[in-house]
Formats: sequence, structure tokens, C-alpha cells
Amino acid sequence: MAERSRRQLKKNQDLERILCLEKERARLRTVRKILKKPCESRTDEEAQILLDAPHLVSQIEGNSVRLKCLKDRAQEIIDEEDILSTKCAELVKAMKESSYTVVYTGAGISTSADIPDYRGPDGVWTLLQKGKEISLTDLSTAEPTFTHMALKKLHKERIIHHIVSQNCDGLHVRSGLPKSALSELHGNMFIEVCPKCKPLKQYIRLFDVTEKTSLHRHKTGRFCKKCNSELNDTIVHFGEKGTLPWPMNWKGAVKAVEKADLIICLGTSLKVLRRYPGLWRTDQPHNKRPKLYIVNLQWTPKDTQATLKIHGKCDDVMKKVMSVFGICVPAYEKEKDPIFQLATPLLLDEVSTTTKLLLTKSELDIKEIPSISSDSIESPEQAQNKLKAELENISNSQDLGDYLKSKPDLQPCIRLLDITSAESLIKLNAEKLDAITYFIKSEVAQIEKPKLMGWYGKGCAKWKKSNRKRASSCKRQKTEVVDSTL
Repeated sequence: MAERSRRQLKKNQDLERILCLEKERARLRTVRKILKKPCESRTDEEAQILLDAPHLVSQIEGNSVRLKCLKDRAQEIIDEEDILSTKCAELVKAMKESSYTVVYTGAGISTSADIPDYRGPDGVWTLLQKGKEISLTDLSTAEPTFTHMALKKLHKERIIHHIVSQNCDGLHVRSGLPKSALSELHGNMFIEVCPKCKPLKQYIRLFDVTEKTSLHRHKTGRFCKKCNSELNDTIVHFGEKGTLPWPMNWKGAVKAVEKADLIICLGTSLKVLRRYPGLWRTDQPHNKRPKLYIVNLQWTPKDTQATLKIHGKCDDVMKKVMSVFGICVPAYEKEKDPIFQLATPLLLDEVSTTTKLLLTKSELDIKEIPSISSDSIESPEQAQNKLKAELENISNSQDLGDYLKSKPDLQPCIRLLDITSAESLIKLNAEKLDAITYFIKSEVAQIEKPKLMGWYGKGCAKWKKSNRKRASSCKRQKTEVVDSTL
């Protein structure tokens, strides 16, 4: 009886607490509804309700002010043409007077390459907060923008000296910027490393290596050629710390900031970079810190400390800056992309470890070759029949491997089937794009649902983790049911 009375007492207390909370919520809704009315249209009873609940009135008014402030900060502002030109001229003057310039770059410099940012109107975080789905694209198809090429040219001219990037897209490396002048604080989607090799062994690939990785799960499924240890990607997710010496290059970034007298922020909200005190020399007084120039469309937490804030798109600003300098920026040429010289090719037994599109040099333009007519180009069906005819003479897997080595123009677009015989390769569709280029696609792989890209794992790691928990819990429940039936 005593136990039952204690339980009943606890239930009564919980019920009383729930009723009290519900009453407070109803009162809050009533006060909010009254505050939306003009003062002239409020009745004496409604006015008395507001007088009896001053704490609710102040709470609602404070929330509305904060919400309005957040909306204003999220708005994108673009300066008028004449104001933008004047600000760019001031930026060029500061760069000329500077003895050591460091540039911080964010997702805003890659939006013109069709890579979404995080906090813009169509950014990853913004869409997730609205409950919308994010579009999944292969980021390896992006190419360096005008801003990337301009920064590489400015470094070559020794106008800027070091670049600190938050981006994982690897476009700074592909623009030709030297490794010593770059700190990729959040990693590079094309680089995987061996954590056990000393010094650190890097493998640069021609595809996104983060396909199988996520938060606290960095194994890529490939192995080091030197010590046979499993390789890790280099991406730093939210909640993690980048401890790798490369491509983060924290030492180089901190040394550059110590020597800098000018910092330029391009396309970054600085909501993450501001948390790194080593990048702002916070141990020194304000008058001894480097001058700060910010180029961004939205509000940043460093706006009050900036010498100049430029509201404009990075490409537009850099075009005006390079025009004032009188420097011609070379266009990006895929054939000269340094990643093709730096990359480590996959072995035959490693082809099945990825389903990502391999980067290839630009295809031969048929229209520029007068000797090749449209009638002489084979259709996809003819190319497939020709490939099947060639494979009929292959009897074992060793001959198949020799055949694939003799055909360097065969590049897999998506994951190939486990190739152990000629029969398995015949199942593939061969599409001939031009006289020398084949792309092989698997019908089985096309049916599979698209997976979240590894680069987007920074924004969706919690989703993926919760999905794994739900799947494991379902397996445990099924196991318990089977055990109970037995």
C-alpha cells in the first residue's frame, strides 16, 4: 500500500506539472495573439492580461527582435556598381601597401562552379533547416573558378603569400597553387593518407575518396602500398579536429598569420574560422593585428572589426581587382590540370572500391577534326557489338587483365561489376563518345539508389548516424523475435 501511494503521489505531481506547463503555453499563445493587434484595437480585458504578464511580454518581444536580426543577417546584399568599384580600388591599394598578405577562402568562391555553399539562400544548412532535400551532385566534375585562377596568379606575382581554405573541393590544388602556399584546414576530397607511415604518405586520386566515410569513420577501403595499412580520408567533419600535417598545414597557416599585415576573407561567413584564435592573433592588441578586408554577401561576426566590408560576389570583385592591377588571368585548361600529374592511379583490384566518376582530360572535339566525318563514327550499339566480339576470344581472367591494360581509353563512369571473366564484362554497356573515348556503364549500378556524397557528410553525418542506429535496432529486434520463437 505504501509503494502504491508513493507511485500515485508521483503521478499526481507529474500530472500537475504537465497541466501547469500547458496552462502557461496557452497563456503565452494568448499574449502573443494580443501583441499582434494594434494598441487601439485592444480591449480593456486584453490590456489587463498584458499588465498581469510582463515577463511573457518581454520574452515575446525579445524573441521577435532576435528573429528579425537573424533574418536581416541572412539577407544577401550587393553593392551598387560604382560603390563596388570604389571599394575594390581601396582593396587593391591595401594589397599594394601590404608586405605580407594572407587570404581566407570559403564556400563562396566555389558557388560559380555549381558547388552549393552552407548558409546562403540555397545553402546546405539553409535547406536542411527548412526541411528540404539537398541536391546530390558529383563535386569532382567542378572546375576552378575565376577566383581560384586569380589567386594562383596573384601568388605567382607575389602579391599574396598564403591561402587558408575551408573548402574540401580541391579546386585550389587543381588551379596550380603550390602545396607550400596552401592550408586546407578541412581536408581535400581527392586525398587519402596512410596514418601509420612516417612521414605521412599521401595518395592523390582522380575521384572523390569520401564515398564510404562519415563522422568518425574515415576508412576508404583501399590500402597503403608501403605498409599495407588501410587508408583514411582527410575530411574534418563538424565535431572533429584536424590533426594531420597535410593537407591541413596548420603550421604554415599560423606562421603566415604571424607575419601578415593584411588578411582578406573571400566568400566565408567566418562562423567557423572565428573559433580558431591562432588565425586572428588575439593575443595582441587591436592596433597590432593585421588589417581585415571581407568580401561576402551576408553578415559575418567579424564585420565590426573589418577595415572594409565589400558586398559582392567573389568572381565580380576579383575581376575588378585584377583589372585595377592590370594582370591578365589565364583561363583554366583541363589538359594542364596538375592533379593528373600528382595522382596515383588505381590498381586493377582497386577499381571496384569506388563508384565515383574518374576525372579525365577533356575529350577530343569531333567538330575540330575535318578528317573525321559523322558517318564514320560508330553508334553505341555498334561499339557494344564490337567490344563483345573482341571479348569472345578472351578465355580467362588473366587475358582479361592484359586486355584492360592495353585499353587505357576504357574509363569506368560508375562502379564496374566484379570482373573475373569475359562474360561479366559483356554484361556492361559500352557507349562510344568519340573516336578514342569509351565510357562503360553498368546496368546493375544504375538501378541502385544514389548515396549521399562524402563531401556532404559534413552536413548530413547526424542523419547517417541515426539511420545506422535505426537499422541496427531493427536487426536486434528481429533477432530477439527469432530467439523467442525458438
